[in-house]
Amino acid sequence: MTMSNKAWWNEAYVAIQALNGTEYELRTKTTSFSQTGGNPDVEGLETFGGKITRLTTNEDIEISFDGIPTSHADFDWIYAGQTASTAFGASGAIITTSTTTKYRVTMLWTDQTSVTSAAQQAITGTNEAYKKAWADCYCTGLEVNMDAGDVLKATLTFKTTEEDSDGKKNWYAAAKDTTSGTLSAMNAYTSSTTKW
Repeated sequence: MTMSNKAWWNEAYVAIQALNGTEYELRTKTTSFSQTGGNPDVEGLETFGGKITRLTTNEDIEISFDGIPTSHADFDWIYAGQTASTAFGASGAIITTSTTTKYRVTMLWTDQTSVTSAAQQAITGTNEAYKKAWADCYCTGLEVNMDAGDVLKATLTFKTTEEDSDGKKNWYAAAKDTTSGTLSAMNAYTSSTTKW
C-alpha cells in the first residue's frame, strides 16, 4: 500500500460517541492527540528444566486529547458520563448526575472532502485514508488550564482494555490508498458487540 498524498499529514477528523449516543465531532476543537499502551509483554520464568517464556496480557490503552472548548459544555458532558452534549443543558444548566458511560473514540486522516463523520463516513475513489478507533472507552480524566492572555484549554483522557471479556479487540485500524477500493463507514456504536 502506497500512501502518496500524505492524507494523514496535518489534519484529522475526531469523533466521540457514547454508547447509544450521538456522535460528536471534535475536529475544530482538538489541538493534539496521543495514544499509548496496548503493548504485549513477556516474562521469563525459571524452571528446573530451564527458562520458559510466559506471555502476559496486553497493557491498557490510553487515548488523550488536548482541546480548546468553544463552549462550557464541550468536554464536561463527556467527563460526566453523558451520552450527548445537550445533556449538559442548552440553557446553561449544571450537570447534576454523573454516570459511567462507554465511548468510542475515532480518528480519521483523509484527503477526501466534505467528510461529516470520522467514524460513519465511507472513503471512496482515489482518496487516501487512515482510520484508528477505540471502543468501550471510559473517560478517566478532564484537566483544564488557562494562562493569562491565552485561551481555556482542556485535556480529555480515555482508557480501555486491549480486548473485552469475550476476547474481541477494543481497537480498530484501517487504511486505503489511491488504488484500493472503499474504506467502509462504521456502524453506529450501539452495543459492545457492535463496535465498528
